[in-house]
Amino acid sequence: MDIVKDVQEATLKVGDFLCDSLGLKQHNHNELVTGRIFITGAKGVLGFRVAQRLLSCGHPLTRIGYRHADDLGDFANQLSTKGAEVVHFDWKDEATYSSALDGVKIVFCVTPYIENWAKTFPVFLRACEKAGVEYFVKVSFYHARKENDVYQKVNFVKLHAACDSLLSRSSIPYTILSASHLMSNSLVMHHAEDKGKDKAKPIVLFGASEGKNINYVSPNDVAEVATRVIMYNKPHMRKEYTLTGLQPISDDDYAYALAKHSKRPVFYEDLPINMLVEKEEGGFTSIDDVDWKVRDFVGLEQIKATGLEEDIAFVSHDIEKICKRKPETIDDYLQATEYMTPLEKWIFE
Repeated sequence: MDIVKDVQEATLKVGDFLCDSLGLKQHNHNELVTGRIFITGAKGVLGFRVAQRLLSCGHPLTRIGYRHADDLGDFANQLSTKGAEVVHFDWKDEATYSSALDGVKIVFCVTPYIENWAKTFPVFLRACEKAGVEYFVKVSFYHARKENDVYQKVNFVKLHAACDSLLSRSSIPYTILSASHLMSNSLVMHHAEDKGKDKAKPIVLFGASEGKNINYVSPNDVAEVATRVIMYNKPHMRKEYTLTGLQPISDDDYAYALAKHSKRPVFYEDLPINMLVEKEEGGFTSIDDVDWKVRDFVGLEQIKATGLEEDIAFVSHDIEKICKRKPETIDDYLQATEYMTPLEKWIFE
C-alpha cells in the first residue's frame, strides 16, 4: 500500500470539517493566531494531528521538524503539500535548534522517547528563550506535577515533572497538557512487530494491569485541545490542563475493541510482573534499551494494577470545558481512521 497516498487522501477528507469541529472558520486569518508555529514530533500521533489541524484551518506559518530525510516519504510530504515548512531538527543535535527555531513565535512540544530525553529538554528550552519564542505548549503525563503523587514513582513521569517545572520557571508563557494513557500507545508499540507477519495470526497485547480498568484518552482529543490553546492562547497562558478519557476500560475490553474494528484477532494476556519484565527485555535488540524502556513500561503497568484509574475522581473535565463536548470513547477513536498516522493505521490494512 502507498502510505503517502493513503495519508494524503485521509487529510483531504478531514480537512473540510476539521475547522468546523474546532469551532474555527477555514482560511479566516483574522481569527488565527499570528506568528510561525514549530511542531516537534510531527511524525508522532499528536504532532501529526496538530499539524494537520493547523494546516487544514489555514494557518500559513506551520513548521515541522524531521530528523532524517527518509522520514519525508511517510509524513512530511503530505503535510508540506498542505503548506507546512519542513526543516531539519534532531533532539540529539543541538546545532539544529537555532535554524529550526528561527522566526518561531509558538512551539508545540512533544518530547522524544529516547534515552536521556529529559537532558535534552533544558537545552531546547534555553534555545527557545534565545530565539524569542513567545508561547510554549508542552505535552506531559497525568499528575506529573502533583506533589507526592503515586505516578511520580514512575521515572518517565518524574522526568516530565522536572521538565514541566523548568518550563514553568522559564521566561516563556506556557500551557502544559497532562494526558493519561493514549489510546494509540499499543498500536504504536506493535507497529514494527507486525511488519511481514501473517495477517490471520492473532495479535497479542501483553501487560500487567491485573484486570483493573484503565483510563485511556484519545489522541484526537489531546490534539484538539492543543490546537485550541495554540490558536486562542491568551486565556490558556500559564495554565496546566489534565486530559483524561470519559471512563476507564479494561485491557481485555481494549483488545476486544481493536478486534471488532480491525476485523483481526486481537487478544490481551495479563502476566505477572516478573514474567512481563523477562518478555519485554527479550524483545529489545539492543541491551542499551532495556533498562529505561522496560522500567518505564513496567512502572506504568504497576500503577494500572492499583486500580486508581477506576476512581471517578481520576477523570478530569478539561477536555469537555475546552472542546465543548465529551471525550471520545475507544470506539470513537478506532472509527476515526481518517485521523490516524501509519503508526496506528496498520492494523486496519
